[in-house]
Amino acid sequence: MRYAIISDIHSNLEALNAVLSFLDLNPVDKIISCGDIVGYGPDPKQCINRLRLLNNFTSVMGNHDAAILDKIDISNFNNDAKDAIKLNKNMLSKEDFDYLSSLQIKISENNILFLHGSPRDPINEYLFLTEKFNQVMPLFTEKFCFVGHTHQPIIFEQDNKGNGNFYRAMEIMELDDDKRYIINVGSVGQPRDNNPQACIAFFDSKYLTLSFKRLSYDIEKTQEKMAKFNFPEKLIHRLSFGI
Repeated sequence: MRYAIISDIHSNLEALNAVLSFLDLNPVDKIISCGDIVGYGPDPKQCINRLRLLNNFTSVMGNHDAAILDKIDISNFNNDAKDAIKLNKNMLSKEDFDYLSSLQIKISENNILFLHGSPRDPINEYLFLTEKFNQVMPLFTEKFCFVGHTHQPIIFEQDNKGNGNFYRAMEIMELDDDKRYIINVGSVGQPRDNNPQACIAFFDSKYLTLSFKRLSYDIEKTQEKMAKFNFPEKLIHRLSFGI
């Protein structure tokens, strides 16, 4: 099975369109999102509509998806994120809310786990530190776990003795069948690894190969729409730099 795994679209239609155009020319068996379809950006409805038209797409729920639905308390969100949530809410219909409500917290198939945050807290927990990666490895049974949430693509590998290594996203990597992995697929619409391009991860579950693809998109068009709808200036500015 060949997967394209994406995450953190965040209502960025131009970035999503770039990803889907690339996948039209480079088809896969399944497209799976690790959550946060909405939030931050200016086109939540349009992004949902594009995704619903795909016959090989599924997504888990992210923290911004849950926030839109009032499923989580947003008191810990920063003010810009709160403002974007309010703006996104006003752009969505009941049908859109129903779609977001239908998203699962996690998906498990083919010895692969897909979720947004971490195996310990699929919605909210950020995985940055080695300590946290080591803590959550025993909390899932699958060999591979794909996540989003941090907007930074990275690979954590652990052997059967509990020794772990980090790898930065690379063009292609052969994974070891004797090891287990947590793989962050980065972000489509809000990259934060100093690279403003949209990110896709590709995983072949038969050959155990992993690769990442970065794609340019019309950032200025997204920023113009954000400015039109009075999104916070910081959210508009950061798209140019991937921060």
